[in-house]
Amino acid sequence: MFEQLFYKTILSYKAQPKKRKHRQLMSLATTYITALQLSFICVVFIVLIKATNSSFLLYASIYEKVFYVVLAGIVIYIFNVLYFNGKRMLQIKNRAIKENTKPTEVWKLWSIPAVIIFLGFILLKAA
Repeated sequence: MFEQLFYKTILSYKAQPKKRKHRQLMSLATTYITALQLSFICVVFIVLIKATNSSFLLYASIYEKVFYVVLAGIVIYIFNVLYFNGKRMLQIKNRAIKENTKPTEVWKLWSIPAVIIFLGFILLKAA
């Protein structure tokens, strides 16, 4: 799923009138996948906190929470840079060519993590 979205992001940024270099396209796609994975992790974290009735969100300072999110984001970004590199990128590209993948508008792609985070806040306020 993330591999398809990664290549779809590259195609979407290529389809824009502003021309970008390959390195910029890879960086934007990696940032997008990192934001998407981080939003999934935040929602899972919120669900686990609510399910266990933990008081972590009440007693931890805001700096600790931000530190953990930033640390997770850095680790996920580095993992994605190493994962979507070289041979893996060629495999994703070949699979996308076989499936005839079309670009999507960039705002639609970036709305996915925003909606997931919004749903996480709804879960945080519920119950």
